[in-house]
Amino acid sequence: MADFCKQFNERTENVYEKDVLLSTKLSALSDRSFTFDVRSPPTSYLIKRAIGLDQGPGSPNPEKPVAFISPEAVYEIAKIKQEDDLLWHLPLEGIARSVVGTCRSMGVAVRAASE
Repeated sequence: MADFCKQFNERTENVYEKDVLLSTKLSALSDRSFTFDVRSPPTSYLIKRAIGLDQGPGSPNPEKPVAFISPEAVYEIAKIKQEDDLLWHLPLEGIARSVVGTCRSMGVAVRAASE
């Protein structure tokens, strides 16, 4: 356990700020060794951070959004997600559409600042 914590901290200290949620895939092997992959924070976490919410709504309503996010913020979140090993091959536009879908399911509407 101590080895994992040490290696995890070493791998993430220069990439992410302290207290940022990270997705991690940990594979424990039968010889008591392990491998792990650190991925970007969950999309919902990045959205909440971008709009300044601590918690999403209990029951989101697309007709009455709880908050708004700019297309620029969606683009920045998509760029972060594209760095993951599982998404690097997808076009940025596709990842951004996925971010917009997550926004919608959270009750967050995408709106340009001039609207």
